[in-house]
Amino acid sequence: MTDLDARYGRHRRTTPRWLWPLVAALGITAGIAWAAWASWTNVPPFQARVHSFEVIDDQRTKVDLEIFRDEPVALTCRVFAQAHDKHVVGERNIEVPASSQSPVRIVSEIRTERRAVTAVLDSCEEG
Repeated sequence: MTDLDARYGRHRRTTPRWLWPLVAALGITAGIAWAAWASWTNVPPFQARVHSFEVIDDQRTKVDLEIFRDEPVALTCRVFAQAHDKHVVGERNIEVPASSQSPVRIVSEIRTERRAVTAVLDSCEEG
């Protein structure tokens, strides 16, 4: 026994050295598995985006939607036109019929109360 052991006592390890690295490895594995599961659940069978838009005049904006579908589902997409001050100046629900073709392009017109500067896809839902 050294003088330090006599003065402070000897510390005995109560847990094996491999326990905490094992706990860390299991935690990391569980986290990766959860992240992979969460990223693949609730993925809709379609994606939509505004391909282009054109401000025709102060009362009309044309929007071109592009729809990508894995399954032939009918969709209802809500688009709106915004003015320079970010206020919504017009909106429209666009019905997209079911089709096995992908991608599908749908061109529609939004009536506006004043001049718009952009067209935005708000949402698309099945039905």
